[in-house]
Amino acid sequence: MRWVENTKTLMRKHSLDAEIIEHEWWGKDSIKVSEALSVPLKNVIKGLVCFYNNNPVLAVICGDDRLDLEKISRVVRVNVRLGRAKELKAIGFQIGGVPAIGSGLKTIVDKKVLERAFIVGSAGSPYIGIKMKPLDLVKMNNAIVDDISYSTQLNACLYIFDYVH
Repeated sequence: MRWVENTKTLMRKHSLDAEIIEHEWWGKDSIKVSEALSVPLKNVIKGLVCFYNNNPVLAVICGDDRLDLEKISRVVRVNVRLGRAKELKAIGFQIGGVPAIGSGLKTIVDKKVLERAFIVGSAGSPYIGIKMKPLDLVKMNNAIVDDISYSTQLNACLYIFDYVH
């Protein structure tokens, strides 16, 4: 719970227009969080810890998108891979509980996140979220903003097109 307390402290210290939200669903699944909070999936963010040369980097994307490892590798200029649960644990986090703000990790935010009026991410626990403005996410993490995702809806359309033809 130290990460949740850290999130609350940062909210107060920086007078963020944000809200802590508790939910029953494990935050590993963006769809479940979206349903539990009655929030559009595109407004739920995923914080995915990746590694390059044993260094962690936090990639933040919209809940209805997928992380593109090639794109994020171009941003950091070295090959990147998704972290494993044991690696997350080794750096003090758990799946679904990487805090949206205050993790101390180098952070790259997908540009589509900034198109949202608000976002909901983890407050440091898989069961506690933070609803906030996307620009605050970028500012609080001193994040890089770039194109690091691809749409799952686009892939589904391409698959159907290929199947029909």
